[in-house]
Amino acid sequence: MAGELVEARSILFIGQRLEIFFENTEEGTSGYTSRIEDIVGDDLIVAMPVDERLVPIIPRVGENLYVLAGGDGCHYRFFSVHRGHGRHDGRIPTLRISIPEFVERFQKRGLFRTKVNLTATIRHIDAEGTIDAPTNVPIVDLSGSGLSFIWPQRLPIDTGVALDINDIPGIGTIEMMSKVMRVTRVEREDDTPVYHIGIQFLAVSRSMRDEIVRYLFQVQRAQVERVDNDE
Repeated sequence: MAGELVEARSILFIGQRLEIFFENTEEGTSGYTSRIEDIVGDDLIVAMPVDERLVPIIPRVGENLYVLAGGDGCHYRFFSVHRGHGRHDGRIPTLRISIPEFVERFQKRGLFRTKVNLTATIRHIDAEGTIDAPTNVPIVDLSGSGLSFIWPQRLPIDTGVALDINDIPGIGTIEMMSKVMRVTRVEREDDTPVYHIGIQFLAVSRSMRDEIVRYLFQVQRAQVERVDNDE
């Protein structure tokens, strides 16, 4: 998380609008709208989200949540845990979720794209279907629907990439197909450019994507804890 960390209790308030993402929320889609109904001890009491059919969304107890909160000219995001559900004032269906110690303040709304210490083995696929020899590359960041890696030269948009994400803790190595979606030139300190190649996963299963997102929750939590311990 790259933004400024601020104390959660200094910016959270009753009536505040929230957008909640669950572990199985599709990457690139909106979260579920909610708002803070009450603050009780170490918990937020938030309105129970509903889907497009107005069916209540009730996560399992202990499920990780990713939450966006509106601020004054900015947004805040944080990770939380679902602790249970009930009714506020005996009327409003609610979820009870944990209050973090810190939230991240940021200007641009976005989903979880997390810097990770992983490598990938990639093989480019040309227009004739020829597959290059495998090359190991460092991963810059990872999300539930794609990643970016470092490469010494530009790659054409829509280039096919056979991909192995190596040794993800708790998961192992994942093999899948992908394609190039963006290419960003990055200047290094020695003025030699490299390129961050952004790729989108193709035909990734929901279960595999959910495993990746759960891993990203763990990484984000560890990053925030390290910041807390350094202060």
